[in-house]
Amino acid sequence: MGTDPAPGERIRQNDQVTLTISRGPEKVKVPDVKGIPLAEAKKELKNAGLAPGMVTKAFSDDIPKGSVVSTDPRAGFTRKADSAVALVVSKGREVEVPDVVGESEADAVADLEDAGLKVKIKSARVTSDEDKGAVAKQDPMEGESLAEGDTVTLTISKGPPMVEVPDVTGMSVDDAVAKLEAKGFSVDKDRGLLGLFGDTVKDQSVDGGDEAPKGSTITIEIR
Repeated sequence: MGTDPAPGERIRQNDQVTLTISRGPEKVKVPDVKGIPLAEAKKELKNAGLAPGMVTKAFSDDIPKGSVVSTDPRAGFTRKADSAVALVVSKGREVEVPDVVGESEADAVADLEDAGLKVKIKSARVTSDEDKGAVAKQDPMEGESLAEGDTVTLTISKGPPMVEVPDVTGMSVDDAVAKLEAKGFSVDKDRGLLGLFGDTVKDQSVDGGDEAPKGSTITIEIR
């Protein structure tokens, strides 16, 4: 590594030159930082003469969220001083998001919290095929993986959209049913005693021109 005197200096013939021999790069041992919060783990590595390297995250049932799951190289291995050590940090316990679409707001919140998740309710409600007050949408969707304590956002339904009911009085039963179903309604036929063999719509439960929720049932009276 070096000489004494230094290269280029002059000495008497047969005088002594002292040589300094390298023992190789300084090696340090990787400390055990498993289970330690990330900020503290980085300090431990620096104190050991190493550099904190790339940080990635992974689910863990055992290690608290934000603490170190493992290092690369592993604890006990030796590396050159100032070498980077990669860290894997816990995202917490893995939770599969349950399906709460169609549930009441209270039931959906309870199911998600029971699974270990937090809930955010969007202030704006939307029209949907779900009942008024039920969950119309969720983000993330069913089956996706989150960490325990992560948040699922719910959008609540205002109920189905309102649709104008066509006037089908005086029409044949088949034509009336086709027209109502084309608008998204279900149809219930009330024949009574007098309409057992009739084929003409005499009345309807919601007057033509009025609005009813899409998907609701319109009863037609047949005579």
